[in-house]
Amino acid sequence: MQIHDSLSRFNDHDLPKNFVSIAVQIDPTDYEPKHAGILIRYNSVNYLHHYPGGSPPLVEDGFNESGWYIYKIVDSFNFNDASDIASFLQYCRRVCKNSSITYSYIADGSSYNQAGDFASKQGLPEFGTCVGFCLNTLQGGMIDIDSTILELSEWDESKVDVNIDHWAQSKVMVKYPDLNWDLYNAFKKRITPLEYLCSAYFSVFPISKNDISIISKQVIEEIRLIYQN
Repeated sequence: MQIHDSLSRFNDHDLPKNFVSIAVQIDPTDYEPKHAGILIRYNSVNYLHHYPGGSPPLVEDGFNESGWYIYKIVDSFNFNDASDIASFLQYCRRVCKNSSITYSYIADGSSYNQAGDFASKQGLPEFGTCVGFCLNTLQGGMIDIDSTILELSEWDESKVDVNIDHWAQSKVMVKYPDLNWDLYNAFKKRITPLEYLCSAYFSVFPISKNDISIISKQVIEEIRLIYQN
């Protein structure tokens, strides 16, 4: 597995005019990924599919952020086939149009079907973080995913931000007053943007937490090298 020279800083490279990539926004103080998205390039135009958290998910058409974005092209999509990329882009637009996601540290293996509708796997409403939203999108849009992208049972709530969690739950209580909170808490876990970025290095699913942990320090170091050079 090659990590050196595997990441691209946004718009720094002359790359294929069509691709799908796992993208993260970088905190310039410590080079840690802080926000997750899916960067799509179609006919040399950039589109960012993401969930800001405080507002509904969207596809930013003509995305041209010159700041701290890193991405890795996903091998599951054929960048030589523009129609493959166009089809995924339209799917992302359908997902955003139909989504009623509420921010929560919930990852239960759900996804979006080809119509862009949320397909709950555990009977919970549509919950997620920026990472969860992207994973659910990729899970529904990649034909080689039989179960889940990550082995979710290996993640827990140890990295949950308590203040954000309390804020999220206050929103959930208003929107879903009859929610089964035992079910909600059973699937509470945090997958970090760094772990999300690391998942781009694997092509056999589901990916274990340990496999991601093994490469995470190398990935952070590669990010530092990109921005310090």
